[in-house]
Amino acid sequence: MLAGAAAGGIGALVHWRRFHVAITIAAAVGALAMLVLAAVAAIRNEPIEANPLIAPAALVCGLGVFAYAMRWNTSDRTRTTQRSDIAFWLHLVAAPLIAHPLFYWMGVTRGESIGVGMTLGVMAIYLVFAVIALAIDRRALLVSALAYVLFTLAQLFDDYGAVKLSVALTALIIGSALLALSAAWATIRRNVIARLPATWRAKLPPAA
Repeated sequence: MLAGAAAGGIGALVHWRRFHVAITIAAAVGALAMLVLAAVAAIRNEPIEANPLIAPAALVCGLGVFAYAMRWNTSDRTRTTQRSDIAFWLHLVAAPLIAHPLFYWMGVTRGESIGVGMTLGVMAIYLVFAVIALAIDRRALLVSALAYVLFTLAQLFDDYGAVKLSVALTALIIGSALLALSAAWATIRRNVIARLPATWRAKLPPAA
């Protein structure tokens, strides 16, 4: 795994130097993150699912990739150059690395019983992700966390006896929320941006 991650990263960098395709930067960074996680796994010599260091290492990698993506974002606030495309792919790499450890620690992916408390916690994290997505005008975090929200709500409805309706209720709630968010994205984003410090607003894409 270490050799594969290293080879993938080197190949992506060579491809970038030759062709300058936006996605190759994300591929190289993703390979670097995999290299770090493989090294952590090798140190403990345990299966990934049993290694307690994998989740925090993944979160640190995700935050690092997110910070790197924001560097590209802030260098092209109007999103008129390739730097914006590079940032887009980097956000897609960062999002699952951030989302998965958080929901793993909450027990969503470990087969634990899902109650109202856990559901509220999952929704709170998703709300934080929504605010961040609105502020930076990127939807990667929302997309990466959506599967966990869908699973949590479906399990909650199932536990409370709505077995036949669990999928339908989940789709209705999440679908309605996403539709409303998409329709009012620009308006909601203006309100979010207006409440941020001026130094932050100066680095984020201008509100429509």
